[in-house]
Amino acid sequence: MSYTKPLIERERALEEAFFHHINEQLLEEMRTRREHDADFEALAAHLGLHDAGIIEPLLETGVRLENVAALVMAPLVAVAWADRSLDNEERAQLLHDEAELGISVDSPAGRLLAAWLDERPQPRLFEAWAAYVHELSRILPDADRARLRDDVVTRSKRICRAVEKTFLRGGGANRAERAVVEQIEAAFAGPEEKAKPARRKGGLDDFLNSLT
Repeated sequence: MSYTKPLIERERALEEAFFHHINEQLLEEMRTRREHDADFEALAAHLGLHDAGIIEPLLETGVRLENVAALVMAPLVAVAWADRSLDNEERAQLLHDEAELGISVDSPAGRLLAAWLDERPQPRLFEAWAAYVHELSRILPDADRARLRDDVVTRSKRICRAVEKTFLRGGGANRAERAVVEQIEAAFAGPEEKAKPARRKGGLDDFLNSLT
């Protein structure tokens, strides 16, 4: 069924007249639901997925069609915040990657990243990213999957090296950073690859739980 603009306007006028004297809150809920459904369909069509278990968490973290480019930055943000603080060097590296990926600071994607630079995102951001990449890896050709994985992992490891290492840090990535990088690599596992063994104590699960 194809809705024309006049028909849509008539439909809205009808529902407003019908619900106005009944429950204004219900009318607002219906409008919100309509907007949510539109966002869901647009994002699902762009990503080529319709699994609500993947799309809904993305919507909850603020990802929409117009800022889906920022999804590329999610694993990098997770690595940068792995130790629960964001150093100036890590911030500079994230901004460098943003520019390199062609994300304008004035775009919705750029504004979303700016929010992530000011405040640590909730763990569900990385969880949503991992779920999407895991599903995407099932349908991507091996060469494309490997190329995307190598790019994201390389960028992630650059974040780990962004801060000048002190003697106390031992000159390398800390445990929390390594845990996130390992999970980034695991998210790109193809359908032919065997499942990885159970995550060791102190891995990403413990790290994410510590943030809640």
